[in-house]
Amino acid sequence: MATKTNTFLHNFFHLSLLRTISHILPLISTPFLIKAIGVNAFGILELSKAITMYFTTFVCYGFRYAATKQITVHQQDKGRIGQIISSIYFIQLIFIVISALVMWGMIRFVPQVQSNAIYLVNFFPIVITSGLFPTFIFQGINMMRSLVAINLGAKLLFLGSVLFFIHAPADAIWFPRFLAGIDFFRLLVSLLVLYGYKGIPFKYPLVSIMKQQLKEGSNIFFSQLATLFYARFPITFLGLFVSTEAVGIYTLGEKITKATEGMLEPAMQALYPISHSQLEKNLYQGLRYLRRFCKTGFAILLGVGVIYFVFADFIMWLFLKGQHIPEAVQVFKIQAFIAAIMLLHNVLGLHVLIPLKKGYLYTAAILLTGLVAVCLHLILIPKFATQGAASAIVLSELFTLLLVAISAYRTVKKARLKNNDTTPSI
Repeated sequence: MATKTNTFLHNFFHLSLLRTISHILPLISTPFLIKAIGVNAFGILELSKAITMYFTTFVCYGFRYAATKQITVHQQDKGRIGQIISSIYFIQLIFIVISALVMWGMIRFVPQVQSNAIYLVNFFPIVITSGLFPTFIFQGINMMRSLVAINLGAKLLFLGSVLFFIHAPADAIWFPRFLAGIDFFRLLVSLLVLYGYKGIPFKYPLVSIMKQQLKEGSNIFFSQLATLFYARFPITFLGLFVSTEAVGIYTLGEKITKATEGMLEPAMQALYPISHSQLEKNLYQGLRYLRRFCKTGFAILLGVGVIYFVFADFIMWLFLKGQHIPEAVQVFKIQAFIAAIMLLHNVLGLHVLIPLKKGYLYTAAILLTGLVAVCLHLILIPKFATQGAASAIVLSELFTLLLVAISAYRTVKKARLKNNDTTPSI
C-alpha cells in the first residue's frame, strides 16, 4: 500500500504542477486581455476555444487513462511501447480528419459560427497539437520531470507572447496563433525526447492494440465528452444565442473555480492505475484507500469553497486588478463549491464503477446529465443570463453525483455479496 501511495503522490505532484501551471498563467493573462481587447473580444476567444475543446476531447479519446495503464505495465519493453504509441496516433489521426470535416460543416452551415470562423480556423491546429501531445507516455515511463519542464517552458513562452504582442482588440486573433505555434514546438520537443533520447522505436500500428485501446478508453471517453458537453454548454449557449459579451462575463466568473476544478484531473489521472489494480486485487483494501482519499480531498475542497463564497467580491477584485464586474462575482459565488461536488462523482465513477466493470453506468449517468443540463440551460439562461448558466452547471453536477452514488452503492453491494466481503460503505 505504501508503494502505491508513493506512486500516486509522485504522479499527482507532477501532474498537479502541470495543471497548476496551466491554470495559474491564464489567471495572470486574463486581466491583461480584458484591459487590452475588451470583454466582447475576450468572449469571442472563449467561445472559439470552447468549441475546439470538443474536438480536442474527441482526439484525445480515453487514451490518457487507458494507455497510461498499458505503458506502465510494459515500461521496460520499448518495442511494445512503440507499438502502443503508433497504434494510438493512427487512431488519433483519423479522429483529426473527422474533426476537421465537422468543423468545416459548422463553418459552412451554422450562421452563428460563420461570424467567428477566422478564430475557429486559427484555434484548430491546437486540436492537433494538444491531442497528440504524449502526456500518457511520460507518465507511463516515469518521466514526469521532463514533462513538467517541457510544459513550463511552453507556457511561459506563450504568456510572454500574449503580454508583449497583444495590445488592442484587433490583436486578439494572435492569441490562438501564438498558442498553436508554441504548442507545435512543445509537441516536437516531447517527441524528440521520447524517440531520440529515450530510444523508443517507431513501430507499425497493430489492429489488436487499436481495438484494445478503443475498448478500454470508451467509457472514459464518453463520460468525459458528456461532461465537457454540459460543462462548456453555458459558453456555447451564451455565445450562440445571447452575446459574446455574456460569454466574457461568465468566463471571468468561472475562471478561478475552473482552476480549482482543474486540479482534480491530475489527481484522477494519477489515481486511476492504482485504484484499478487495488480493486482488482482486494475489494476491501481498494475501497478503504479510496474512502480515505475522498474524505481528505472533500474536506480540503469544502474549505476552499467556503473561502470563495465568503470573500467572493474581494477575490474577484484582486483577480481583475481593481475592476468590478458584479455579474462575474455572482457567477463565482454560485460555483464556489463545484469542485467538491465533482471530486465525489469523479471518484465514484472513474475509480469505482469503471474498475468494477460497470463503467457503462457512469457513462449513462453523464449522458443523462447532459440531457438534463440542456433543459436547465434552456429554462434558466433566458431568465437569469450568466447566473442562470452558473446555476444550471451546479445543479447538473449535483444530479450526476446522485446518479453515480446510487450506481456505485449498488455495484459495491453486489460485489460484497459475491465475494462474501465486509467492505465498508463508500
